[in-house]
Amino acid sequence: MARSTTELKRLSRSAAIGLFLSTAAILGFSCLMLQSTVWKESRTPEPPEPFYSKLPDVDLSGVPPEKLGALLKKLNAQRCPCDCNRTIASCRNNHRSCSMSTAAARAAVAAAMKR
Repeated sequence: MARSTTELKRLSRSAAIGLFLSTAAILGFSCLMLQSTVWKESRTPEPPEPFYSKLPDVDLSGVPPEKLGALLKKLNAQRCPCDCNRTIASCRNNHRSCSMSTAAARAAVAAAMKR
């Protein structure tokens, strides 16, 4: 039986191997380039903020000593409402012009003195 002329020609074995190796080489080169550029971007973690025991412009003298540690821990953990992405204590120590951190810290101190 004669073969039909509309049948697609098949790749020879050596041509298929060459195509596979070329594709593998291109993929390997692409992964190597991504590894050395995009995937290896150095993302250094931000250092943790120090623990602040003093809050400028906030009077901590009226807080009982047994409550002072808990209050400072809370103000060193709670984020400032001014969207500076710092804690209230950090904002007080680094952005002295922030009125929102002053108000939040003073409210926390007043609440600690009432309890």
